[in-house]
Amino acid sequence: MSQRILDIFLPDGTSSATNSGRESWSPLDFYEAAHVPDADDKTALSIEVPELTASLYPYQKKTVQWLLKREGVRWNESNTDSVSSIEDLPAPQDIDGAHSFHKIRDELGTGRLFYVSHLYHVVTTDLAPFQHAEQSVKGGILAEEMGLGKTLEIIGLIALHRRPPTENAVHTREGAELLTTGATLIVTPDSLRQQWIEELGRHAPHLKVKYYPGRKNIKLETEEELREDLAYQDVVITTYPTLSAELHFAMKPPERSRRQERKYERAGSPLTKISWWRICLDEAQMIESGVTGAAAVARVLPRVNAWGVTGTPVKNDVKDLYGLLNFLRYEPYASSTQIWRALTESHKPLFRSLFGSIALRHTKQLVRHEIAVPPQKRFAITLPFTAVEEQYYSEMFKNMARRCGVDILGAPLQPDWTLQGYENEMRTWLNRLRQSALHPEIVQRRGNGRKVGPMRTVEEVLDAMIEQSDNDIRTEHRAYLQARLTHGQMLENSPKVKKALQIWESVKQDAAVLVAECRQELKVVLDELATMRRSTTSGPVQETRDDASSLDDIDEDGVDDGANNARVGEARAKLRHALDVLHKATFFCANAFFQIKSNTDMTEPDSDEFKKLQQLEDAEYGKAQEIRREILSESHDRAMSLINKLGRQAQGQLFVEIPELTFTEMKGLESGPTLEVLEELYGILNEQANLIDEWREAVIGLLCQALIDEEAEAEVTGEEFTDSTKIQEELIVYVQVLRAAIADRQEAISGLGSALIKHETRVSLAAAEDGDGPAPEKLLALFRLRDGVKPSPDKHGSLRRAIADLRAIASRLPKDGNGGRVSTECEIVYRQIRATQAHITSQTKAATALEREVDRFTSAMNARVEYYRQLQAVSDSVAPYEGPNDNQAVAACVASEERYHNKLDSVKAKHRYLLNLKKEGGQSNEPRWCIICQTYFTTGILTVCGHEFCRDCLKQWYRAHHNCPMCKRKLRLTELHDITLKPRELKMHEDTATGTSPEVNKNQAVKTSGIYSHFSSEKLAQINDIELASLSFGTKVDTLIRHIFWLRESDPGAKSIIFTQYKSFLEILGAAFDRYKIGFSTIDRPNGITRFKEDAGIECFMFHGRANSSGLNLVNASHVFLCEPLLNTALELQAIARVDRIGQKNETTVWLYLIEGSVEESIYNLSVKRRMEHMGQNSKGKSKESTPEVQEPTLEAANTLELEQASLNRLMSRDKNAGEAVAAEDLWECLFGQVSRRITASVADGIIQDEDER
Repeated sequence: MSQRILDIFLPDGTSSATNSGRESWSPLDFYEAAHVPDADDKTALSIEVPELTASLYPYQKKTVQWLLKREGVRWNESNTDSVSSIEDLPAPQDIDGAHSFHKIRDELGTGRLFYVSHLYHVVTTDLAPFQHAEQSVKGGILAEEMGLGKTLEIIGLIALHRRPPTENAVHTREGAELLTTGATLIVTPDSLRQQWIEELGRHAPHLKVKYYPGRKNIKLETEEELREDLAYQDVVITTYPTLSAELHFAMKPPERSRRQERKYERAGSPLTKISWWRICLDEAQMIESGVTGAAAVARVLPRVNAWGVTGTPVKNDVKDLYGLLNFLRYEPYASSTQIWRALTESHKPLFRSLFGSIALRHTKQLVRHEIAVPPQKRFAITLPFTAVEEQYYSEMFKNMARRCGVDILGAPLQPDWTLQGYENEMRTWLNRLRQSALHPEIVQRRGNGRKVGPMRTVEEVLDAMIEQSDNDIRTEHRAYLQARLTHGQMLENSPKVKKALQIWESVKQDAAVLVAECRQELKVVLDELATMRRSTTSGPVQETRDDASSLDDIDEDGVDDGANNARVGEARAKLRHALDVLHKATFFCANAFFQIKSNTDMTEPDSDEFKKLQQLEDAEYGKAQEIRREILSESHDRAMSLINKLGRQAQGQLFVEIPELTFTEMKGLESGPTLEVLEELYGILNEQANLIDEWREAVIGLLCQALIDEEAEAEVTGEEFTDSTKIQEELIVYVQVLRAAIADRQEAISGLGSALIKHETRVSLAAAEDGDGPAPEKLLALFRLRDGVKPSPDKHGSLRRAIADLRAIASRLPKDGNGGRVSTECEIVYRQIRATQAHITSQTKAATALEREVDRFTSAMNARVEYYRQLQAVSDSVAPYEGPNDNQAVAACVASEERYHNKLDSVKAKHRYLLNLKKEGGQSNEPRWCIICQTYFTTGILTVCGHEFCRDCLKQWYRAHHNCPMCKRKLRLTELHDITLKPRELKMHEDTATGTSPEVNKNQAVKTSGIYSHFSSEKLAQINDIELASLSFGTKVDTLIRHIFWLRESDPGAKSIIFTQYKSFLEILGAAFDRYKIGFSTIDRPNGITRFKEDAGIECFMFHGRANSSGLNLVNASHVFLCEPLLNTALELQAIARVDRIGQKNETTVWLYLIEGSVEESIYNLSVKRRMEHMGQNSKGKSKESTPEVQEPTLEAANTLELEQASLNRLMSRDKNAGEAVAAEDLWECLFGQVSRRITASVADGIIQDEDER
């Protein structure tokens, strides 16, 4: 309402709310608003800080002058003594205004002046309260760009502006006196704590510095001693976690009504009992919301001056600045979120005015001419995949394209394809492809759930790929054979039954070969397992049986000898699947013989042909039964093992015997009522025991019934699973009522019931009453019987309660009774207590044994149902075909069969290539010799028979001959596998985004028009030629290791930082560095930063995109390795800024690695293109000669713009396992912008096709 009144009667022409609604805001709005000191401020240039060991740059002196003015003083150059050179700012004269107010005169009335604020919704004639609020804010926001020395500027401020000793005592609002100190409290991230201590010791050694770890971590000092110790210091350093932990001590507890006075006062935080001269929040963006524990404590700490120090105050948008205004206590914004919201939504001029007065920022581009930071060189190096990595990446890329509904060039496969429909899928696959470009293990560990274990080498990754490829062959082979079986079924009941028989006979032969291979594989695995056991045990180990390659290799106790061995289980599963196909083919062949025999048009009854077909039919059905038995052998043997064990126990009467409860007739006058209840409970429990025995006998009888299909003459009806269901349902009901009765018995003994069994019983009874669940009528009848013998907890209690009652009676009897009734009563009571306790012990033991027995019943029951489930599945697999059977359906089946055949050929060709890589080992990337053209090639084709040719030659050959040029084996198109052999060669990446590829001197690092420079090819060769003694860990890891070794020779003593967006890659890199004895530390390890700075043996420091590295000073490093290109350049700049900052004494070098022909090239080109656009040098369409060279100042300006425009909190994906965030509009360009030449050439040639097209 107030806004509407103001808009009507006192309109504000400057408010965007009244002009065009809400404006668009970005982090850049703050950076453009921040104050930049006057370049001609000669007074500031005269600032000298004698107590500072370092010299301030001119822009730093101007900053210090501004800091002083924000604290109410200034530097006066007329004095020579630094202390006396600080003077108070003169009082402002004739202040006629306040922030957000404008002046209006009442022209129609009295002519008085009054002031209007559309932001505050205030009309007033007195600005004093608002002016006082502005003037009372001492301090502000120091927002220098990263690396410009904010720490040194704050130290200079501390050294120059001390607290005057003549100040009066300071009190809290409650009237408590605070201890006044001249100390500055610095709050910093824990990772920067030691860095602040070191910087203070280096630049201002005269200052007394103390680290405050928190009240709960200080035990020896009293609260008063601690407070005085802190007040004595010049600087006190603490951390944000410590400040958050102090919340409990800092806030006064609420008053509560008490019956008595509090005996002890709760300990308070000493930080809140000191009037600090100055509080500085380093990396102040960490309190952006203003509602965290650290922000709450920081706001209430008593202080005179307050500073937020951060190079990136805006992480998402300008609303992040609210936490800083809250800390500065800038009213009314700190107490009114409504006014703050209005400021950041519709009052951009006022926003700029506000932060132009309380925030300062210099950029590197602005002060480059003043600082002496050594130059930085940047090199982008292109690496080739190893052959194994190339194959892995190519397969993943094809899977990506298939899952995203496009071909391998990115063209949609469906006319209605939209990016929005596949956005999440594309983002997931882009992340996987980027991870695989670093190391395949990153993807495999996450995909397979393999979180722990040693890192795999490239050779081990190849072994895993071969194993997976072998599994793919078996899977595709089974699918192909199943398609052929279905084809035969469609012809079975037609005149083409003989063709169906031919198909099935062919499938049977293929399946028999597959079964033999699986048997051999299982035998090899079992032999290896036996060898391992033999080597780890001292005693003799039973040799593997000759027939151990079947599925019935089960111990007599029913436990699979390899149950805990994944390889054994996988090998048995393969054999089982192969047997399933063989069983179908054999059974269908028997069906075909029957069909042909029964068709009088094909076979004359009682003829020799008829009898022969009858024999063949019987033989095939017999073979099918034997195969079925082997398929079921594992579940059959397990079930029979448990059943036989129950049978042996039944014959030997070895089941649990429930002791009978007997009661002594003697009762006393006092104990009589209790003993009568106990006697009744005994009788009920004995009846219950009889019923439990009866139910156990019923369960054993059901469990020991013979399994169908175990007798040779037993006929398989196809309803085995259905028939067994009735028995199974009865078993379930009996087991359930047994569990309930045993739980009742346990409760009657101990008094403790089972809430779980009671709940299960209620649910089952409710379902049975509705006619649902297993055997509902039987269940209700059995539970009625159970209720008849269930002791009542209220009426009968329990044996343990009876003992308690008897003990209570004994305690009431006189202790000095010498004979007579009392002595007799005591004797009866104690005798019954002993007897009852004996019963409790025996009955508890029996009930526990009953529970274990019921568990064995359950195991046997589950084993039976699993057997029948598998038997039913086998029966269903040979059921008659019931689908469509017209010509169109048959044609579709044939087409599907052909597709599976082509896929199988393709998978076999890939498997052959992987085996070839395994055979060649370290030479797998070397060029090959083509026997056709007699030259070496790097892009070729591998045939399924294992021969290699260059692509052009085989293309010409295949047009005329569809066989192998060497062995003359007939070849199908799908049996050819394209190969790309990339020699291990490092190259400088050509900036295709800038359209340049200039010729450079191979011995010089010459700057080009791109952002990155060219590096000497001879030096690249030196890095590449370094031999590694151990196994390969992949292109990126191996190259990085070689590079570190090369730096040891070319730049001795140099240290490096290594950055990647993926924390998981650092784990892989660390394992490789350990193998090669390269000293390193990481940001996540305790004291990792300190070790890197102080330990000469630590060559590398690793950190990742999710680490909080803001403010980290690593100028002892001179090399930065970026493990992958980044689309969000701000992430890259944050990493580089750790070394490219004031204090750096050496030239720095940035090495960017990217994999040739991968999505990394697309990402790199897109990133460079955008940075060039920021520099106004979008060179699309320009020639190499016309493109101007990128100047360093221009690049710095673009980098600054990139940082200021970025929403830093949104640079990384929300998925913690993923990397940087990628916008939807960039996904296609990142995935397909630079499709590898190998894939493009393959498609263009028309010989090698994508598997989906085959």
